[in-house]
Amino acid sequence: MKLQLPTIIIVCLSVALILTIYFLGENTQSVQEINEESEEFQIVRIDAVNAYNAQDFNGAIEFYEQALELRPENAEIYNDLGSVHYDLGLKYAGPKWPSWRILKESLEGALADLDLAIQTIESGYIVFETSSSKIAKAFEEKAKAQGAEVFPYRGNIQTTLNILIGSTKDHLLQAHWMYLKAIELKPTYAAPYRNLGALYMKIGIRDKAINYLREAHKREPGDEELGEYLQQFRREF
Repeated sequence: MKLQLPTIIIVCLSVALILTIYFLGENTQSVQEINEESEEFQIVRIDAVNAYNAQDFNGAIEFYEQALELRPENAEIYNDLGSVHYDLGLKYAGPKWPSWRILKESLEGALADLDLAIQTIESGYIVFETSSSKIAKAFEEKAKAQGAEVFPYRGNIQTTLNILIGSTKDHLLQAHWMYLKAIELKPTYAAPYRNLGALYMKIGIRDKAINYLREAHKREPGDEELGEYLQQFRREF
């Protein structure tokens, strides 16, 4: 089974490039592995997929957690559970991504806008750019003090602070951990590498994103969509 979770659209030099989160639990297993699964595990897994298809993400999470109790070393379940958390995190953020962009040039104005953003959106993704390392550091400290997760991206001139807050933060961090766990359990499995790449691209960390996407393509060189994306990215940058 291969289900698409939300499409990730990034604009690079006016070129829209599309990635998808992969929800690839079942079709990566061998016949022997499937035959060895208990009937209870298979039923719970089907219930999880059905809940996801009905967009009952909380229900899907419960079923996948039950599946992990039965098969705690199953990398595919960790990947699929991570993808549900990812989808739920985006749902909490709402249709606008980023949820808030801070353009103030002064530290005082930027910090005031951060307070307003957190109070207004409650859950989502905030982006702040500055050419001042001093302002970036103070802004990052303030965001963390208010419970945000901050992912800095430092370019040649600008520093971009990618900030997750609320339920969006909680679920995307859960997704991140689940994908890493899937890789730990099954390093040859391509889907969590691709999913981590897509997650990092979604929050503006392009260098890490491309590294994970390349690792995914090494493990699944027949993925033509991913191969074309990586070629396009190399041409643009």
